[in-house]
Formats: sequence, structure tokens, C-alpha cells
Amino acid sequence: MLPRTLSAAVMMMMATGWSGTANAQPVCGGEVLFQCATDNADFREQITVCAKHHSYMLTRHALASGEMYYDTPLIADANTTWFSWSEDDQLRLEIGFWSTDLAEPVTLHASLPWDDMEETLAATGEYSMWLQSPHWRAHVDQTLCTPETIYADPEALWGAQDTRGPIAAFFSQDEIIPRVNTVGVARVADTSDHPEGLPVYAAARPSAATPIWWMLQPGDTVDIIDRENDFVAVAIPTMGLTGCFLRPEALGQPYNGPCATGWVDSAYLEKIQ
Repeated sequence: MLPRTLSAAVMMMMATGWSGTANAQPVCGGEVLFQCATDNADFREQITVCAKHHSYMLTRHALASGEMYYDTPLIADANTTWFSWSEDDQLRLEIGFWSTDLAEPVTLHASLPWDDMEETLAATGEYSMWLQSPHWRAHVDQTLCTPETIYADPEALWGAQDTRGPIAAFFSQDEIIPRVNTVGVARVADTSDHPEGLPVYAAARPSAATPIWWMLQPGDTVDIIDRENDFVAVAIPTMGLTGCFLRPEALGQPYNGPCATGWVDSAYLEKIQ
């Protein structure tokens, strides 16, 4: 593992060594949090995540040519993104980005050795990092990093935890407050107007540019926790959860997990409870 105090110049030389030809210096502004090279021997790419003012930028480009995989960097904001952090002997984290080019979410996953006593990366251990996209379709594309190329300095993510909290996955860009007159359970009814599934939006007033974080299928059951005009906020179990566990004392307070949240057109839901 490279030292956490590694200079940008040394990082550039190390990254250049991955391909032997490319300039693999950081290609996004701010402080480098993560960097790695993919394990495809025929077409190796560099993935870089930078932090700046509680926003995170992800770039991906070919090591041999410098060609960008995304037309623009993917952006995640600490206030609204899908952000997950857990630690014991391994630090496991996820950061959710939105690709405007591909109109789909892209999630950075990382598992890093962690010193729980010192609350910092451990000197030795296993490293893994990969991108996943998209998570709601039958085919899941994972882009794996080669472990020995992984550079990680996640300290700048502490601010994101203070802002958002490391609880579960957060999709909604709007504040969600469950109330007695808004909570319930609904089933997804006819979705013939949406052949790929019923979109779950990141905002209660979606436009063509609003991120779609999830797709619900006919017969899916979701918890309703808030309402705004024709859209309802739903809680969706993710990451192995079987329910969303909304307790009475949580009513009237901003929803903070454990489930993912988003906004659905209520016309396609049938309330069952």
C-alpha cells in the first residue's frame, strides 16, 4: 500500500508505471481520495476520485491513450448522494455517482484494511475496489481494479459522514419526513407505460434530467413515508435488508434510514395498508 502522505508527483510516476506510456496524473480537481487501474490487460483504465468542498468527482480514462470513458466527470454531493461507510477490520464504503452521459447510477465500492483503534487505514491487509453500474437491471456491469494499484486516502469522507451520516443508502435529494397521515404500504400496479419498470426518482418534481435511482417492477411492495403533490416518497430495502423498520418515534423527524428512498408517481401504486 502506498503511504497516505504520498505526494502527487510520486502518485503520477506510480500510475504511469501501470501502463508504461500514459500520463496518469489526477484528472479531477481537489484532493485525490482513490485511484486505481483496472485489471483488463488489453484495455487498462485509470479510475480517480477527487474531493472538493463536499463534492466528489469520478473520472475514468484509458491509460494508454488518455481517452475519457465519460464525457464529463461523474459528480456526487455529500448532501444528496448514496453514501455508505462501515468498519471493523475492513473499511467498506460505497459512493453513489450519477452519469449524465449514460443516464444511470455508477457506484464506487471499496474494501480497505482498517485500524479501528486509530480510525485510519491499517498498514497491511487486503485492498479491493470496483465500479458497479447499473444495479436495477438484470445485467450488472462491474469494473474491477487491480489490488496492487489501489491508492486510498478516505480522510476527506469524514466531512461527508458529518453532513449526511453513514446510515444505509440515500437516494432522495428532497427532505423526507414521515407523518401519521402519509405512511403506508403500497403495491406497484400496472406499469405498461414503463416497460423497464416504474422509475424511482431522486426528486419529487422530476424532469428529464432528474436521476432515476431504482426501477420497481409490477407486484413489488414498498413503504410509503411521505407525499408531495402527485408523487410519494418510498423506502426500498437494499444491501440485504428485508424491511425498512419505521418506528412510531421516527414520525415527524427527517427520515435517516436504514432504507434507500426516492419518489414515485402515485398513479402507478395501489395502497394496501
